[in-house]
Amino acid sequence: MTAYSGSALVMSWIHAGGTVAIEGDFRSATYEPSIDLYDATAGADANKSYIAGVKDGRVSISCVMQSKGTALTNALKEGTPGTLIIGPEGTAATNPKYTIPGIAMGARFNFPYNDVVEFTCDIQQNGVRTDGVY
Repeated sequence: MTAYSGSALVMSWIHAGGTVAIEGDFRSATYEPSIDLYDATAGADANKSYIAGVKDGRVSISCVMQSKGTALTNALKEGTPGTLIIGPEGTAATNPKYTIPGIAMGARFNFPYNDVVEFTCDIQQNGVRTDGVY
């Protein structure tokens, strides 16, 4: 299997105000799908057992803050609903594409004294992720 670089990532946030590209400023991105587990252990069970519950997920992004660049941080204001499109290997035909409805949790800023300013933002999954291809 061939590996690929994270720099191939294409990511956009589609919301009521339009579509913003994230990949030009991103430094890192993580997606953590999760699921609730319901404890089904009972009686004389010697080991815990579980039933799978509802699915969930969260995307975390870290980006370089551009001078006077507010379009992306405004689009990611806390409470903004939208759809996140992630293409981890770019947009060439047959590359994977993940479509995640979500709610932006708001940009958090880091203003270091002697380094580039960055912001981070989490997007809480808010519905079913669609796995597809370009």
